[in-house]
Amino acid sequence: MITTRLAEIAEDAWRDHRIMPVRDGNGRVLQLGTAAVEELWQCHADHGYGLCGEFLLTHHQASTLTGMFNDDVPIPNPLIPPVEVELLDPSVGGFLPNCLYHYSDVVAEYRKAQG
Repeated sequence: MITTRLAEIAEDAWRDHRIMPVRDGNGRVLQLGTAAVEELWQCHADHGYGLCGEFLLTHHQASTLTGMFNDDVPIPNPLIPPVEVELLDPSVGGFLPNCLYHYSDVVAEYRKAQG
């Protein structure tokens, strides 16, 4: 049932937002400062400048890279609107709404925090 739901979420994300999950083993390690996360999603939408191709990070990943470990929004003013999807949350053993942020917005927020 979980595998089926993950496949449905991936299909909906591609159809509605042109974002694609990265298969296990194909993801890169994304590092900012001393924190690192694994690439899980990629954007293939056209935001007005051609195909994007940027990494997309979950709320938790964005919080990890920016050093904001709380429930607040890790990227308060993203240039590219975040994509809302349902993701499997192991801590609750089910699917919860989540946001995917573009890597460029995470980097901009990190640089802003660094001064």
